[in-house]
Amino acid sequence: MRVGFLGCGKIGRKMLNELLTMEGHEVSFIQDIVFDGEAPCPVVSSADEALLKTTDLVIESATSAVLKANIDSILKHCDLMLFSVTAFADQAFYDHVKELMAAYGHRVFLPHGAILGIDGIADGRELITSVSIETTKSPASLGRTDETVTVLYEGSTRGACEAYPRNVNVHAAVALAGIGFDKTQSRIIADPSVNTNTHKIIVDGEGIHFELNISSFSTGGVTGKYTPYSAVASMKKVLGGETGSFLFV
Repeated sequence: MRVGFLGCGKIGRKMLNELLTMEGHEVSFIQDIVFDGEAPCPVVSSADEALLKTTDLVIESATSAVLKANIDSILKHCDLMLFSVTAFADQAFYDHVKELMAAYGHRVFLPHGAILGIDGIADGRELITSVSIETTKSPASLGRTDETVTVLYEGSTRGACEAYPRNVNVHAAVALAGIGFDKTQSRIIADPSVNTNTHKIIVDGEGIHFELNISSFSTGGVTGKYTPYSAVASMKKVLGGETGSFLFV
């Protein structure tokens, strides 16, 4: 497959470097206005129709705003694996993506990212009655300078995505897999004493109760240490690059 990258920061570079070691696939382009260093392909600052026409899959790890600006060009020509799941808190965008997929026949892949157990939430959504997610990060990861533990947000996940679009993709993915952005409840905490990104997910329903506690060392910025490795595994599943092993999808 020919793979293009929309955004190539920590997550994107991890996938790019892995893809370059895989036989049978090649990088068709990188679209990133701040990309630096050598690249094995054209580097562009905006969507290029000629490059998209020769691309099978675009992997997005930019921002929800960048994803929205490029979605029409991508889904017209390619499948898409995206990480800026908070974009779907915008109902109009969500509906538009569904229309594009129907019109052009291309697929959208949603990697599980930092979330363990996303399959269980998706499989049990008809039984689920309530979902809550509490995320604790350092103030720096949230673009803040709090000196004490501070609850920054408490309310619907739709509101959390609007307030912190780069920090709550975990919340957006859980909402999308489960009972939706309005029924899922989010809590965001800044804690100056931590150097991890921690997510506590509680799911209740008819005869079921899940509690997921996920903690990943922060590498700086908004991304935890685990997420880039998870991203590579998801990419390999989409590309069919794993053989000779049990595959959990």
